[in-house]
Amino acid sequence: MRSWPAALIVLTLACALACNPAVKPIAKSTPSAAPSPSPIPGDLPLSPVSFSCRLPIWIPPPADGRVHAAKNAFLAFPSKSVTIDPTGNDGRFFDRAFSRWLPVGRHAVSLDGTHYAFTVLGQQDQFVIHIVDVASGKDQAFPITASAAGIMPQNVVLDYTPEGIYLVQAFEGPIPGMWLFDPKTGSIRLMTKVLVQVSVGGSIFWMGALNPADPNPVRSKLRVESNQIWRLDLIAGRQIIWVDRPGTGLVVIGADRQGRPLTRAVHDAIHDLDPTAELLLSLDDATQRSVHKGPIAASLSGGITDDHGVWFGSPQGIYLFSEADGLQKVSDQPGYPANGCF
Repeated sequence: MRSWPAALIVLTLACALACNPAVKPIAKSTPSAAPSPSPIPGDLPLSPVSFSCRLPIWIPPPADGRVHAAKNAFLAFPSKSVTIDPTGNDGRFFDRAFSRWLPVGRHAVSLDGTHYAFTVLGQQDQFVIHIVDVASGKDQAFPITASAAGIMPQNVVLDYTPEGIYLVQAFEGPIPGMWLFDPKTGSIRLMTKVLVQVSVGGSIFWMGALNPADPNPVRSKLRVESNQIWRLDLIAGRQIIWVDRPGTGLVVIGADRQGRPLTRAVHDAIHDLDPTAELLLSLDDATQRSVHKGPIAASLSGGITDDHGVWFGSPQGIYLFSEADGLQKVSDQPGYPANGCF
């Protein structure tokens, strides 16, 4: 099971960084910055964990205007100590197969960690898909004529799978449509015209849709938000409505080990922290369990799943969801998971 951050479709389109050298051991733990008290009223208290592991995280620059480069670090449990990795170079994913930070998110890395992919704009109507061999750094480029493929030149990698590389469109926000690129043949084809949000592997995708009958849809600064979540099974060729909440903006931000979606539901998509926000776990196509209600739910993103549960990042700390313990805040360190905890 793999699950990807829903925010990946609005990531930077250009990516030309090379892989970094293998990470070397660091002698001591150094905090990246003194975490300040949570800016969110009613934030969860810190909870201890019963396991030992290291969570790789990406720490973005602060939003207060200070000049500060992004950092990479390892968050140790149960101590919660933070070890900055000076070799990280703003990596978004820690590739355990090669002990390297990669310049793309987990969604753009092959299952075995040997390759990663990204897209860049080319000349006029072209874009270029790059596939990089992690061990050698060899970069194979595939120029694509966008209009011939029926896709916008502005697009990003949604998932790197054995069957190929899935692409979705993005220009100042997500745009409906998903394509599959086959690096063996160089072919690209449209798979669906809807707004795909998350891949969970095995040709299963979670999609956002808008029911036009909703009299009060939620609007963000750029668009009308999805008020339905659909499950797409490409092998069976079936689409099923899983969540239907009129008057609510819905985004899948992760999935648990069973492939069940964790959905962020908001009524205010213009302001950052909707006090009525809710995190939902869909048990089946008719039942949702409320995981948490409050502005914290609006701040979570970047869900990555492992044996401990689903890790989420936020500007105020790291959170972990599990069936046994629900949603817990496990660190005050701002940042986003860059792989599972190992």
